[in-house]
Amino acid sequence: KQWYQRRVRGILNLMKPRILLPVRHCCGLLRRAFSTATDKVGVDLSCKHNDKTVVLTLRNEGKMNCMTEFMASSFKGIVQKLPETHPKARCLVVTGHGNSFAAGADLAWLDERSKTDPVKNVQIMREYYGFFTPLLEIPIPTIAAINGPAIGAGFCVSMFCDLRITADDAKLGANFVKVGISPGMGGSFTLPQKLQNQICNDVVFTGRTFSGQEAEKMGVVLKSVPSRAMVLDESLGLAEQIVSTTSPNAVQETVKLLRAPYLQIMDAQLQLEAEAQARCFASNDFKIALASVKNKTLPVFD
Repeated sequence: KQWYQRRVRGILNLMKPRILLPVRHCCGLLRRAFSTATDKVGVDLSCKHNDKTVVLTLRNEGKMNCMTEFMASSFKGIVQKLPETHPKARCLVVTGHGNSFAAGADLAWLDERSKTDPVKNVQIMREYYGFFTPLLEIPIPTIAAINGPAIGAGFCVSMFCDLRITADDAKLGANFVKVGISPGMGGSFTLPQKLQNQICNDVVFTGRTFSGQEAEKMGVVLKSVPSRAMVLDESLGLAEQIVSTTSPNAVQETVKLLRAPYLQIMDAQLQLEAEAQARCFASNDFKIALASVKNKTLPVFD
């Protein structure tokens, strides 16, 4: 309370007796005084359908919701505690802030990987994947509302979900090989499991992006809708079907059965991915790719 009073007094001191500041300017001062760097980065939580559906929104404003370590750790904490904090929850919807879902890992964070010892990078990557694997462990259906670009690790997080809905003009892709690294975030497991063999190989070997319409034809998503504004509503409509017409216990048991094969071997696959990506981070290819991303040019590999 005292801290609050001091900050308010400090702001009021800026307002000299003979100067009338515009109301809009005063409000701006207040907003800046109480904002933090993390206000624009994190995970937002809201509830629908009488608290039976929980919506988690990935948020990194101005950066297409690229996935920072802070966002990732926040996500893990929220999902793991969900059965306690929201015991009525029967469905989880994951979406992105604004017009993006998640455009992969944060560039500055990736840059650090090129400067870190490979052994340490294995540990770092394994921990990073673990921030999102609670999606596979929470015993309720999960829906990815892909309202815009879902690239790299962001795309793979959507693949952790049981169901996916996107927009026709959204761009999706596992572009790892284009940035000098092998697939991570479980992509080397979820993509072969959920896509026909040659479609999967096309996606991961070329690293190409594809539209929401093509994603529906490929079987990557359940449905693609005409506009990004419709994605969340469509996803909530699907969630409402689940929470309003089915047995909670039966759905939870079904979720466990369907995910059991993944959980039995996912941990070992994530370890292999972490080791492979650590080797890639130490390569010249990764340095070339990282430089091209920074300079917004196409990489030219040796």
